[in-house]
Amino acid sequence: MLRRSGLCMNLEAFCCGFLSLFPKVFVLTVLLWALYGTISELHSHLGLSAASLVFSGLLLSLYLLSMYSYFQVVVVGPGSPLDFPELRLTGGTSTNDHYLLPELNEQNETLLSPRRAPPMEVLVTHTIEKGEPYLRWCPKCNVWKPDRCHHCSNCKRCFLQMDHHCPWFSCCIGFRNHKFFIQFLLYVFVFCGYVLAISLYFLYDFFVKEQYAEHQYLSLTLVFLAVVSFAFFLSVGCFAGFLVYLMLRNLTTIEFQDLRWNYLGDHSAEYEYDSTGKKKSVANFYDLGLKRNWTAVMGDTWWHWLLPISATDEKLTGYKNGLNFEVDEEVFDKYCQNLQLQDRLNAQLMEYRDQLRGRRNQ
Repeated sequence: MLRRSGLCMNLEAFCCGFLSLFPKVFVLTVLLWALYGTISELHSHLGLSAASLVFSGLLLSLYLLSMYSYFQVVVVGPGSPLDFPELRLTGGTSTNDHYLLPELNEQNETLLSPRRAPPMEVLVTHTIEKGEPYLRWCPKCNVWKPDRCHHCSNCKRCFLQMDHHCPWFSCCIGFRNHKFFIQFLLYVFVFCGYVLAISLYFLYDFFVKEQYAEHQYLSLTLVFLAVVSFAFFLSVGCFAGFLVYLMLRNLTTIEFQDLRWNYLGDHSAEYEYDSTGKKKSVANFYDLGLKRNWTAVMGDTWWHWLLPISATDEKLTGYKNGLNFEVDEEVFDKYCQNLQLQDRLNAQLMEYRDQLRGRRNQ
């Protein structure tokens, strides 16, 4: 029985390792084949001319940028609150996943929890429950969870500003590698568009000059390059456009799904009513405008935008650590007012319901 259990565990580990390795090998192989095939066609049609060398150099540069950003996504990772020793909890267990924050002072700071009180750096929370701010914590990771932090069931770990779990990288996309992920998609989009343009040009030239009439054969490599590059150009372009759209709204994929499908329960506070009684949605309080939303992810300078270099840090202070986030204070205040109004309405409805029950029992 022990041998079978060990064999099953080894087989499971092998399958998991293979499945996590396969997408990496697939992406590397497809891009490498596209690079080799396109450069071969360039040299076949243009020889060792200056144009051929320039086109090949540009293609190689895009390939290297794509590969470097891909490995940065995997190596850097999304970032986790477990990376900060100050956020780790010690002792005690609970099924609750949040903690209401009372007014802190020297007398009650140690009474917050059987665990150590949360560090002041993460007390700037914009998560509200019952009209009061609260900090969430993960009973599985035993760590405080800042705003926009979520636990991944696949990775079995909490990640900062988690966007989604990507099977093509076998890891999660979050605060630290979000920039590299978007850059990888944009690099691949341009790379595929470049390969598609070159292959279509040579195919067009083959048929316009009627080279088939001179008993010349059509290169199947060109045909496959055109088909594969078009498929990747279209699919990657749509996905990259969607993620850039979310980035410019300062939304993660999880938050977008939450707003669209109300996955996380009641969202009454996210709506308000105008003077005519028409329902309209309250703006996202993380939305700081197009420019600030862009720089929050991509960095402050143009070389951060173009090159796969990090725009985050691990300091406990500031807004580049994934622990604290700037918000539109006006929108956040409106959101809090709506929450308080909703709580008052709910309390009045419950009071009215209790009165009706009391009258019926009399």
